Amino acid sequence: MRKVLYLYSALVSVSPAMAEAITGQAELGFVATTGNTETQLLNAKVKLFMETDTWLHTGKLAAYNSSNTDQTTGQDETTAEKYSGEIKSDRNLDDRQYLYGLGNYDKDRFSGFDYQAALGAGYGYKVIVSDVAKLTLEAGPGYRINAIENGAKEDELTLRLAEAYMLKFSDTAQFDQYLTVESGDYNTIAKLGASVQSALSKALALKVGIDIKYTDKVPLGLDDTDTETYASVLYNF
Repeated sequence: MRKVLYLYSALVSVSPAMAEAITGQAELGFVATTGNTETQLLNAKVKLFMETDTWLHTGKLAAYNSSNTDQTTGQDETTAEKYSGEIKSDRNLDDRQYLYGLGNYDKDRFSGFDYQAALGAGYGYKVIVSDVAKLTLEAGPGYRINAIENGAKEDELTLRLAEAYMLKFSDTAQFDQYLTVESGDYNTIAKLGASVQSALSKALALKVGIDIKYTDKVPLGLDDTDTETYASVLYNF
């Protein structure tokens, strides 16, 4: 997690002139999880965007933590704990084509992995570009570390495929959907998400959605699919 925070701080440590190009979103809401954790709790997310004519830099951080008091011992027991971060840079080649580089880190206490981290680069293409709809496709090689809780590590080369879609229903409502698949010799991880948001004002919006993560190979006794269904308030700045 320290590596992601270091890279993230480097991304946002920019000059005052570049700071004018930075926008962001802060999200706070309620999430219900299924899979390796089944609980209801609060979660928080932050996204930062820095866009120029040539580049789009994106940084994401998300976290949640929940605990219950054991009625027998009186001790607090953690029931859910997850932290994740991602940094991505897109370099435009023209109006539709771009190259990208990214790094991400996931630490889920109940996933059976101590952490999972990945680096990747590749080619992206904007299939649909309009005021009401956008569709992008990406493909490229990557490298992933699967750190298992027993101390073992599986490092592997991967192929990453990604798709993202956005559709505006009106000036105040939109639908977002994404799919990423990272496949290597050791493991395949797929992430699928969909959300709908409705603006309350220029800065505030309500958002509901679902995120699904599938891991092909998990430690014995654990589920291969985790879901997060959420409702949150989104603040744009």
